Amino acid sequence: MTAPRSTLTAALDGGPERVALLIDNDRNRELLATQLDDFEVLTPESLRDLPQFDVCLVDTATYPRVADQLTERRAEADPLFVPVLLVVGPDAPEHTVQNPPETVDDVLTVPTSTAVFENRLRSLLRIRRQSERLALFNRAIDDALTGITIASAEDDQPLQYVNDAFVEMTGYERSEILGRNCRFLQGPETDPEPVREMREAIDRGEGVTVELRNYRRDGTMFWNHVEIAPVFGPSGLTHFVGFQQDITERVEQARTLRQYEQIVRAAGDPIYSLDADLRFTLSNEATADLCDRAPGELTGEHVRTVLGRTHAAALSGAILELADAGASQTTIETTIRDAEGRDRKFQTAVAMNPASEFDGVVCVSRDVTSHRERESRLSVLDRVLRHNLRNKLHVVLAQVEFLREASDDEGVRTPAAAIERAATELLDLGDTAREFHETLDPSSTDHVGPMDVVSHVHHVIEEVRMGHTDGNVVASAPDEAWARAHDSLELALGELVENAVEYGQTDVTVLVDVTVEADAVVVTVTDDGPGMPEAEREVLAAGMESNLRHSTGLGLWFVRWMAINSGGSFDVRENDPTGTVVELRFPRADPPETPSQ
Repeated sequence: MTAPRSTLTAALDGGPERVALLIDNDRNRELLATQLDDFEVLTPESLRDLPQFDVCLVDTATYPRVADQLTERRAEADPLFVPVLLVVGPDAPEHTVQNPPETVDDVLTVPTSTAVFENRLRSLLRIRRQSERLALFNRAIDDALTGITIASAEDDQPLQYVNDAFVEMTGYERSEILGRNCRFLQGPETDPEPVREMREAIDRGEGVTVELRNYRRDGTMFWNHVEIAPVFGPSGLTHFVGFQQDITERVEQARTLRQYEQIVRAAGDPIYSLDADLRFTLSNEATADLCDRAPGELTGEHVRTVLGRTHAAALSGAILELADAGASQTTIETTIRDAEGRDRKFQTAVAMNPASEFDGVVCVSRDVTSHRERESRLSVLDRVLRHNLRNKLHVVLAQVEFLREASDDEGVRTPAAAIERAATELLDLGDTAREFHETLDPSSTDHVGPMDVVSHVHHVIEEVRMGHTDGNVVASAPDEAWARAHDSLELALGELVENAVEYGQTDVTVLVDVTVEADAVVVTVTDDGPGMPEAEREVLAAGMESNLRHSTGLGLWFVRWMAINSGGSFDVRENDPTGTVVELRFPRADPPETPSQ
């Protein structure tokens, strides 16, 4: 049992020690009071509610009236010592002096000398102070967040005391713990090495600190940081005190951190961290290889001297923008000169360290030199080929028209017609590519937003019906269906329906079905025409062409890319019994808010 916190606080308030003077005889009270100048003397007017005191002086006349209160006070304060000194006259019965009441700790016969009085009083107060320290010690141990144990040094070191934190940490009841050696916490995966180290230190009577796997009552494992200290008495080693802390979270975090460090060090991309002054605090081998340095050599150097002024300036600008926007991450693209003097383009993700004030950044760079060069060359080829091809095809068509008009010979007119069809198809292919140009970039999201798919479907069907009177195009759709889709949605839908009507049979039927699911809007275009060759379906499903397997046009490719750029999906399959089914799925979206009137 520990002393009540209020009682212990009063006892340790640091003021002068309090003496309750409960003396009925006025003369004796005045004489004793003159010898208590170093104390706070309490002489209550009423005995019904005694004040808090450190020692009580009471005479035989007053004692019967306060005996119950003293008994109650001692019980409340236990184990704090509440000393009571009984003051008796020279004619007091011998049994009172020899066998005082249970709540009395000493008897003082007056009159007596000042020296005797002070000695008896201070002896009781000394015991009182010792009990205060012991009570404080007990409360500190009982309330400690760390598990604390006390084991006997004899025999098998049975546990004699465990605090609440230890009970909570292990899940065992106190009655299941006391009397046992602490090894009951060990289990099948406990490393024997720290156990051996701990056992040898105990055998030598020395302190030891280890970390080992222990197991709770329910069988769950936890990492235990154990510190053991020997306790010596006059006769030698008597006990061992153990301090035990659950460090499972810390161990797991350290293990995860080591794994991250291994990943970072093994990464082929430069990864590094900078402090608030943009000096290196950590870098992987890829960063060091970029400037032909060892990773440890970069620590403390400014990013400007390692990766160049241009990169440092862009990095500083990005940090300022992040601070102004209250954001935590951004991406920059810079040119860095490597150790061989080559200019290389890097795309760098810059992330602020989580802190209340700017504490530095973590950077992950990706070498995009080859990618950017390939983009540039493809752009040039795209412009040149589209321009030259279109011009040359117009020349071809003009010459074909001249041949057809200049000759009635079927041997000339028939090949001329074939040339005209092929050239026209190539021109149409170029026009389709130009129309779907914005769908070529898979990372572009600038052209994606909420759209009412149903309104675009109706618009496409109206246009197809006006251009093709021999096809039957019908729609099945709700009043509206909002989805996140690319700007080229209507163009893609037109390509699908137009393709189904144009390449189907004369009486082909095309059904455009729009359905709304929990998280998607699904557009299905089904026709009962001759169907798409299996090889073309497989190529579109795979998402790439090969030397042996390829499709004949670009239209469905652009439709596929549009769906993927929208965050959706594209699927093409065979219709039963004939024809083709193309399914587009788009993420659902809320309709845009209309301005209030």
